[in-house]
Amino acid sequence: MSQGTAGFLQRRHILSAAAGLCMSSLSATAQMPTSEGVARLFVGFPPGGSGDLFARILADALREELSRPVVVENRPGAGGLTVAVNFLRAPKDGSHLMLATGSTAVSAPISRAKPPYNPIDDFQWVALLTNAPFVIAVNPALPVTDLQGLVAHCKANAGKLSYGHAGLGTTVHLAAELFKDRAGLQVLDVPYAGSAGAITDTIAGNVQFIVETSGTLLPHHKSGKLRIISSMAEAREKISPDIPTAREAGYDLIAGTSNLLAAPQGTPADVVDYLARSTVRAMQKPSVQQRLDQLGIQAFPKSSPELARQYVTAEVNRWSAVVKKLGIAL
Repeated sequence: MSQGTAGFLQRRHILSAAAGLCMSSLSATAQMPTSEGVARLFVGFPPGGSGDLFARILADALREELSRPVVVENRPGAGGLTVAVNFLRAPKDGSHLMLATGSTAVSAPISRAKPPYNPIDDFQWVALLTNAPFVIAVNPALPVTDLQGLVAHCKANAGKLSYGHAGLGTTVHLAAELFKDRAGLQVLDVPYAGSAGAITDTIAGNVQFIVETSGTLLPHHKSGKLRIISSMAEAREKISPDIPTAREAGYDLIAGTSNLLAAPQGTPADVVDYLARSTVRAMQKPSVQQRLDQLGIQAFPKSSPELARQYVTAEVNRWSAVVKKLGIAL
């Protein structure tokens, strides 16, 4: 996405604000009406992917803050739509939470011809948690070592190559399609029910390349099972300074995914207040920060319901323009 667009500038402003936002808007005396029983954290992808991995990190951190067990429940399907559609009917008592990836919160609904929910208004956004850039990785047998080489190889084999992604309408799907459009490529996209299957098939050579978060693919890159050739970050990442950005190769591609926490719309304000404060404390734990740093995930240890909603609004506007331009209507 062009950094000069209003949507991207707004996104950068929101992300910057999240890094240092004061929680003064939240009541210092907020208390959970009840902390009995198990809290459930729903995530829209199967085990093994980046969304599930972060959900388990968050659940571990929230257990102490909420003084109750927090269990991750996977509800995969439809690129992150299934979990959100079911969550619309969840109890509004603070015991049911949704970890919304960028796919669930933004790309999955807006890429449908008939969106099943309004991502901005149909959920009570609690906090913006993390952001992670995407990278492009190839099967090591592919005779390319950089992004220019991949583009040239794809053009020389137009219609014969394929890439894997976590599902139709996911953020990685839209980012990859944007890359194809910018580079003028004819490449088949192969959707999976989550990133784990796409990673496995890229390693096996059943698809030639994959778009995913850097933290998810870096272990496979280091082991030699995959070769990361480019990052969609604004600048080279600290965990992988040897991997060049797409911009360095001449392609204006800035893309990644975020994680947000949501409660059902209609959840009482004091419950939302308590959840927001508890989440801030959970995200500020040194153990959480350390694990996220190792995964190349940017954490936002201070956020608020208002900022989270602003972020979703900005991203919906940003990616809706891409969906329209590419003619995506699932």
